[in-house]
Amino acid sequence: MGGRKLPREPRYIALFILSVVLASAIYMGWSAERALGEVAVGDFQIVRANGRTVDFSVFKPRTQTYSGPLPAVLTIHGISASRDAMLPFNTELARRNFTVVSVDLAGHGVSSETFSFSTFLEVAKDAYEAVRYVQLSDPGTSNFTYGVLGHSLGAGVALLMQAMPVQPNATVIIGGGIGENFGGLSLPLNQTHPQNLMIACGLYDELVSPASAIESLKTATGLSDVNENTTYGSFLNGTARKLVLSNTDHLFEMSDPVIVTQSVDWMGRSLQGVHQLEQHTLSPSSHIYQYATIAVAIQSSSVLLAVLPLFLITYSILPLKLRPTRAQNDLPELSTRRSLESSFLIGVFAGVLFLSIMLMGLMLEFAGLALIPVSFGTTLTLYSIIMYFVVGFSVRWLLGRKPEHAGDDAGSDDRRKLALHDLSRSLVLLIPVIVWLFLWSWLSSSLAGIRLAATPQTTGAASLERAAYTGVLTLTLLPLFYADAVWLDGVAKVTSGWSSLFSLSKKCVGVIVYRLAGFGIVVGLLYIPFLAGAQLGFIMFVALLMLPFAVLFGFSALVTLWVGGLTKNLLAAALLNAFLLAMIVASTFEII
Repeated sequence: MGGRKLPREPRYIALFILSVVLASAIYMGWSAERALGEVAVGDFQIVRANGRTVDFSVFKPRTQTYSGPLPAVLTIHGISASRDAMLPFNTELARRNFTVVSVDLAGHGVSSETFSFSTFLEVAKDAYEAVRYVQLSDPGTSNFTYGVLGHSLGAGVALLMQAMPVQPNATVIIGGGIGENFGGLSLPLNQTHPQNLMIACGLYDELVSPASAIESLKTATGLSDVNENTTYGSFLNGTARKLVLSNTDHLFEMSDPVIVTQSVDWMGRSLQGVHQLEQHTLSPSSHIYQYATIAVAIQSSSVLLAVLPLFLITYSILPLKLRPTRAQNDLPELSTRRSLESSFLIGVFAGVLFLSIMLMGLMLEFAGLALIPVSFGTTLTLYSIIMYFVVGFSVRWLLGRKPEHAGDDAGSDDRRKLALHDLSRSLVLLIPVIVWLFLWSWLSSSLAGIRLAATPQTTGAASLERAAYTGVLTLTLLPLFYADAVWLDGVAKVTSGWSSLFSLSKKCVGVIVYRLAGFGIVVGLLYIPFLAGAQLGFIMFVALLMLPFAVLFGFSALVTLWVGGLTKNLLAAALLNAFLLAMIVASTFEII
């Protein structure tokens, strides 16, 4: 770019190709979710007697090799996830003669309820009511025989099924449910309850250590010496116990092939019997779910990458009077060493600050003192405000200068007017992006029944509420991403654009390194002692949560480079980044 116009055709071709890739990935995800035609999927909502609504999906085999009504399996996701996260288990179990009921816990997914640990037993009852509704209303599903499988938070909910009128005949807890209580409620774990218990976790699980899982197995068996991958007790009398460990961490346990295989095998032996499992059921290790996992990755990446050519097209067709003010940074470029040193210091501080504020923000949310009633909204709001001032000071102190922008020589009133002027024009550029994301989300949900990741929610009673939170979060995140843009412009001159594909690639690598180097050091310093065997407790939970945000901050750096180089305006880049992160947070995480 840098003074030379790019031909228009490539931007349209790029948008077209990404649209085709996205549509293909949606179809791929739809097919994989249904096991390439082997499984039927339906979405349901029930209203409990107390007025609480429960949203869930039901997976059933189109053809079965099981004599009699199918056993049911209730699958329960972890915190900040949804029923979509349980797809590997849902699809693979349904392929093997199970009716699978997968719920959205309160506040998660499309649920219109709010999530709170103070009402945690009601959350468990929601899940129980969903599986019982299916068992009692579907003649092809057993009235009483069912199992429950939960991950992380869902593992605790799974154990609470012991407090329900009809208790499960098999339980699988993955990466959670370890300890004496959960959400203020006692978790039953002894030699007879729950029936046929399998415990699973990753060797590198940040929240559940293999040692604690082994202790839980000792409690469940009554033995002082136990081993992994060994079945204790009997399936016939409900005392079967087993521990499965795999080379994975907490985030990837839900799609780990070892854990999926062992979970499917356990449910088959517990609920259908060994003869049925070995003679009339697919091998537990024969999987299709990986195609859905790949499809989700392609969906989210293609829908976000398409924002870049779409933004370029919008900018190119806008009249000059509707474009944000151009203000290229013409100061001499800093040396690579000084840019790295400065960015490293800012990044380390940003990482420590994010870790600290996330700890504080989660505590405030758990105490019912959230600034914005969506998980991580409080953390991001506080982080945004503090980082705005920190980066402003750091750019002057570490870089010894302030990047030049339009209006710097004007008075304060003129600067405010210019900022509002640029903000309104940047909003015009944002409108096609908003329409694009909403349109694809609606098409995916309504035509394919696929809830598209990294897009706004367009289905469910909470969709309007989440849209409102997106707007509020966009405003609160604007200072953070404007500070980021000023920082990256100071060290990488993003507003100077690029002259070739090579210079663009070089700048892409540069802005990611500048933005994430210090942040990555902070995360690494937490993981090094963890991998060495140190138990850091809740701090590792926060470190785990920092990983997806690091990916998002890396993507935002690329957006800043692209939009900043195109518009020569940092506010336009900041607004787009603020909206994208606000949309992802408000559409993905739980309402509290």
